[in-house]
Amino acid sequence: MRRLGRIWNALRLLNSARELAVETRRCVWNVSPPVTLFLQAEHCDVVLSWRDQARIRATLELQAGFGWQWTSDQDDAGVYMVVRRKPLIGGLGRGRVAFTLPPGIHISLELEDCQLICRDLRASLELPPFQQPLGKVAENPGEQ
Repeated sequence: MRRLGRIWNALRLLNSARELAVETRRCVWNVSPPVTLFLQAEHCDVVLSWRDQARIRATLELQAGFGWQWTSDQDDAGVYMVVRRKPLIGGLGRGRVAFTLPPGIHISLELEDCQLICRDLRASLELPPFQQPLGKVAENPGEQ
């Protein structure tokens, strides 16, 4: 029983160290809508919110930051960001990417194992049918 207690304490310590190793980055791009925000991300919580401003702001919070690769770019058509875990060592953490967007922006997302949160959204959304990736099976039959 004593050994189990030591293992439990070691796991709690490891989890605390992992939570402390969060890398935070901030980016700001001045834009003039209509432009596009393109995001390709995996294993992230993606948060979108809107403000009446002529810029896109992004805040990245990456657990175990050494296990992530990310890049961004901007041109006349828009802002592009890619956030991925590194092979092998990237499985240690989850990311959070929060955007503050101007009104009238086109949003293009390519997400894998992500959660999408839209704050204070006032819009109509029309999503095409999703295609389930090959190799993944729904947990409940009939659930697609």
